[in-house]
Amino acid sequence: MANPEHLAVLQQGIKAWNAWRENASTWADLSGSDLTGMNLSKGEFFRANLSRVDLTQANLSGANLNGANLTEANLSKANLTRANLNEANLSEAYMSDTTLTDATLSEANLSKAYLIRCFLSGVNLTEANLFRANLFESDMFRANMTGANLFKANFTDANLIEVYLTNADLFKANFTGADLTGASLVNANLTETDFTNADLTKVKRGE
Repeated sequence: MANPEHLAVLQQGIKAWNAWRENASTWADLSGSDLTGMNLSKGEFFRANLSRVDLTQANLSGANLNGANLTEANLSKANLTRANLNEANLSEAYMSDTTLTDATLSEANLSKAYLIRCFLSGVNLTEANLFRANLFESDMFRANMTGANLFKANFTDANLIEVYLTNADLFKANFTGADLTGASLVNANLTETDFTNADLTKVKRGE
């Protein structure tokens, strides 16, 4: 459960929240709270506990969520444009129609996360863990997934034009119907990867 004091400060607005966070001696705990539709743009949530938080339609553009715990959080239709989610834990998070354009998720944990119809154009997923993640019909134009763990990830009908999958683990990943035009698969593990009806035009496979 969320710390009542922390939640009360946040309800005063993001300016008051950020000012409080500058001098706070403990990490923020907002777990399980309802933050639906809140404007949290450029908010400071470094290592905050946001597990099971409802952030449906919340504005988190430019927010610092580095190392935050977002396990099982609901981020449906949230705006995370240019947010810092490096090393964040998004395991089993729900992100239907979520905007993550130009966000950074380097080394983030997205195992078993639902990223259905998400906007991930220009996102940085370097060395992220997307074990069994579902990215059905998501737009990942020019996303960087270098070295990412994509074991059994589902990219059915996703837009993966010019994505970087160099050194990524695509073991048993599903790219059925996906557009991988110009993608880089250099040194990627393609063991049992499903490219049924995928567009592999100009895909880079060699060194």
